[in-house]
Amino acid sequence: MADRGDRRHSYGETKVSNLEDPPNSRLFIICSKQLGEEDFRNAFSKYGEIEEIWVVKDRQTGERKGVTYIKFVKTSAAAQALEAMNGKIIGDTSRPIKVMIAASREQGAKRDGNEEEKIQRLFVIVPKSMTDDDLYNTFKIYGDIDYAMIIKDKETRESKGFAYIKYFKFSHAANAFEQCDRKFKAVFAEPRKSKPDVNDRLPSSFESPSKSNNSFNVPDLGHDGITRLQVIGCPSLNQDQMWKLFDIIPGMDYCQLRLDGQPRPVRSITTVVYGSPQAAAYACDKLHGFEYPPGSRLIVKPDYDSSKVFNNDNSRSPIPRNPTPSESTKSDLRQLAETIARATSLIQAAGFSKDTLSSCIGDDDLFSSSVKLPDKKPLSTADTKTVARCFIVCSQPPPSPTLLKDIFCRFGNLIEVYLLYNRNCGYANYASKESAETAITTLHGAEICGTRFKVMEAEERDNSKRKRLRLDDESN
Repeated sequence: MADRGDRRHSYGETKVSNLEDPPNSRLFIICSKQLGEEDFRNAFSKYGEIEEIWVVKDRQTGERKGVTYIKFVKTSAAAQALEAMNGKIIGDTSRPIKVMIAASREQGAKRDGNEEEKIQRLFVIVPKSMTDDDLYNTFKIYGDIDYAMIIKDKETRESKGFAYIKYFKFSHAANAFEQCDRKFKAVFAEPRKSKPDVNDRLPSSFESPSKSNNSFNVPDLGHDGITRLQVIGCPSLNQDQMWKLFDIIPGMDYCQLRLDGQPRPVRSITTVVYGSPQAAAYACDKLHGFEYPPGSRLIVKPDYDSSKVFNNDNSRSPIPRNPTPSESTKSDLRQLAETIARATSLIQAAGFSKDTLSSCIGDDDLFSSSVKLPDKKPLSTADTKTVARCFIVCSQPPPSPTLLKDIFCRFGNLIEVYLLYNRNCGYANYASKESAETAITTLHGAEICGTRFKVMEAEERDNSKRKRLRLDDESN
C-alpha cells in the first residue's frame, strides 16, 4: 500500500510542489529575527524529510521578519515537529518559538477558534455493517481516540456509510490518515462551522472597508456617528487591562469599567469612547468575540441608547447628527487609516488569540488568578513516558486549550493536557510525579481567569470500562 504522505503532482519531468499536499504538512513559525534557515533545518530535520524552508524577509531591506514556513514531505512529520517544538528555544536566542499549522491560501490570515479540531478529526467511508465499536477498535491502533462515531439516519437509525474519528493529538490523527486502509478514504474533516463572522452579526451600518462608501477605506458607523461602545466581559477583568486593550485602536478618549452583580460579580461592563466614529467601528469590528482573557470572549457593541458621549474632560455633549466632513476631517481620516493599518498587524498577528497582545500587554495582565503561579516551563516531548496523571474538573466557562496548557506547563515536565470532548473535565500527563503533585497542591480549588479548578490524582485507566460517546447526527 502506497503511503499517501508521499504523494506528489508531476507534469512531465517537472515536479510541482503543492503547498497543501499532503494536507497540514506546512508549519507556520513565529520566531526571533536572528534565526536563519540552517537553525530551522538543524532543529526540525530530525522529525522527517523537509521539502522547503522559507524564512520570510522584507522585500526592500532584506531583513528577516521573524516568521518562517517549513514544508514537510509527510503530514505525520509536521505533526511530530509541531508537538515537539512549539514553545522550544532554538539557535543562539532566548525567545521560544511558536509553531502552528500554516493556513491554506483559501483560508488566508483568518483563523477560527476550532483550529485544533481541523487537524485532529478524520472523515472516513465505512461499510454500513460496521458498528461504532468496530470503528473504534480499527482506529485505536494509531493513537488515543476522543470519539469514534458512525453517522446514522435520524429516522431509520441505519448507518449512512461514513463516520468521524477524533483523536486527542494531531500526530495520532496524522498516523491514521497515512496508514489506515485505503478503503476508508480517510481525509481530515472540515471543522464544524463556527459562529457567524463579526460582520454578519453587526448592524448593516457596520460595513467592512471593502463594502463601505468611505473613500478612505476605513469602517463607518453610519449617519449617527456613534463613538461610544459597550463591552461585556468576564468579572475577572480590571480597568487597567481594558484600557490597554482598547488603546491599541488609535483614538481612544475614555474607558471605564464597572462590575455587574452582587454580592459576587457575574460580568464586567466597560464603556469605551473614541474620538471618531471610524475608530469606534474599527474597535467593534476587530475586538468583538476576542478571547480576553483566554477562554472568555468579549461582547463589543455600539451604544445606540446613549444620546450623549464623554468629551476628553469627561464632560458630556450631544452626539453630532449627520456630520459633514471638512477638508481637515478628510486629512485626519487619511492619517487614521494609515495608523489603523499599522494597528491591524498587532491585532491579526495570531488570529485574535492571546499572542496578539503579548508584545503590548504582559502575561501577568492577561491572568487573573487566586493563587501565585510559577513561571512557564517548556513541555516534555510527546514521546516521553507518562509517570503521573492529574484529573481536572473545570467550572464554566471551560478554559481554552491554549490557556489550559499555559497553566499546567508551569510546574514542569508537562507532556500534554486536554479536556474530554464536550466535557468540562480532562487530564494532565506529567513525566515527573513531583510536578504532578505540585500542580495538584497549587491548582486544586484555585480560580484562574474566571474558571475554578479541581485537580486530583487520576485513577489508573481501565480500557474495559471505556464509556463511548453517544452522538447521533453531525453535519460536516
